[in-house]
Amino acid sequence: MRKKHVLITFAGVPFIRGGAELMIESLKKELTRRGFNTEIINIPFQWNPKIELIKNTVTWRTLNISEIAGQSIDLIIATKFPSYVINHPNKVTWLMHQHRAIYDLYGTPYSDFDSNSQQDLKIREQIIKIDNKTLSESKNIFTIAENTSKRLKLYNGIDSEPLYHPPKHHGRYYCEEYGDYILSVGRLEGLKRVDLLIRAMQFTDKKVKCIIAGTGGLENHLRKLTKELKLESRIKFLGFVDDGELLKLYANCFAVFFAPYDEDYGYITLEAFLSRKPIITSSDSGGVMEFAKHETNALVAEDANPEILGGFINKLYQNRSTLSRDYGNNGYLKVKDISWDYAISKLTSTL
Repeated sequence: MRKKHVLITFAGVPFIRGGAELMIESLKKELTRRGFNTEIINIPFQWNPKIELIKNTVTWRTLNISEIAGQSIDLIIATKFPSYVINHPNKVTWLMHQHRAIYDLYGTPYSDFDSNSQQDLKIREQIIKIDNKTLSESKNIFTIAENTSKRLKLYNGIDSEPLYHPPKHHGRYYCEEYGDYILSVGRLEGLKRVDLLIRAMQFTDKKVKCIIAGTGGLENHLRKLTKELKLESRIKFLGFVDDGELLKLYANCFAVFFAPYDEDYGYITLEAFLSRKPIITSSDSGGVMEFAKHETNALVAEDANPEILGGFINKLYQNRSTLSRDYGNNGYLKVKDISWDYAISKLTSTL
């Protein structure tokens, strides 16, 4: 009996690597481990000028991949916009997110779509129409988090099932101690709101250190902000770190700061909890709140206010051998059973 041929569709951005890329790589690895013949189709995503968004959808739609090199394709697992536009009789969507600039970010400072521009409105309407049609073609629609499912229902009227998966290093996270630093991990972009952490450091004990791991378009801005606030001696930017160093950073911090704006899922939450470390976050952080519970495994600010967040950092620092430990252990219990076995079984159920 031949192996089933599975294609994963993805629209990545060259030179940018984050949680989405890690998810796709892990998905291929896990499918291959279970005997599926798996490949990834990755067509670079371009959004500027905005008309390129429509062109992207046409590219995906005109692909004919029901059979390649004499081999029939048994299953398509489509992921982020616009890769789910692809047509196939056995298409399953595992939605990371749609083009958020025209949905939940529309009308916020995080969107480049202008509600007063007729051209922008026309493109937005076209994309929503395309999404409604092509997503509904899926035999099953899963999302990576409840937050993503809520958006899909709110804006498109489409039902879906959240399907969680573990982070890349599942089984390798560990805890050594609750040290003197709070950790931030991830891309240095506006939606991640690392600036909140830097501003919060003004309101913390001078003994508290901060380590920021990651790269991104706002790195220079964040370094400048650190200098303006005279925090250079307490905040360290590491840039990209390898896997071993990342695991060690988690293992030795007293808490992890992760307060993005309306996150889809957020590996950082799971990585912190699997390392038995609590998180400090904000109630508007989206998918983070599917796991974080105030004063149980996290400290959650109702308002993303640097002074409030700074007070939370102090609280965990001053009680790191007790409170941080207890919250971290509670976080571990919350996420320890999330596995790839269940996710793969659901994604391949139409075969």
